Amino acid sequence: MSRVLALLSRDLGAGFALAGAEVSVAADSAAARSALDAAVAGRAYGIIIVQEELLQGMEEQARKAFAESTVPLIIEVPGEMVWRMAEGAPPDDYVAQLIRRAVGYQLNIKL
Repeated sequence: MSRVLALLSRDLGAGFALAGAEVSVAADSAAARSALDAAVAGRAYGIIIVQEELLQGMEEQARKAFAESTVPLIIEVPGEMVWRMAEGAPPDDYVAQLIRRAVGYQLNIKL
């Protein structure tokens, strides 16, 4: 169960494929829901990365069920990245939220 699946739009798939993830392209939220249901039921993946915009188009109950899944761990990533200066970054950034959810514990590291 150590395989990684990235369920994304066509534009983002190349980067994840270069990183070694299996990539599945979904045209819309309905196609993403079908692919996600099949991937979860198949139990072949330990991590499933899903583009945020694809999940946002699904009904609330499905999004909640996917968010609560731990095996496989379903990680939502933004499709459009907005770069900003460090002082403009929110104090509780997106990566910290993902780590907290995956680990189940909040770590505060001061440099």
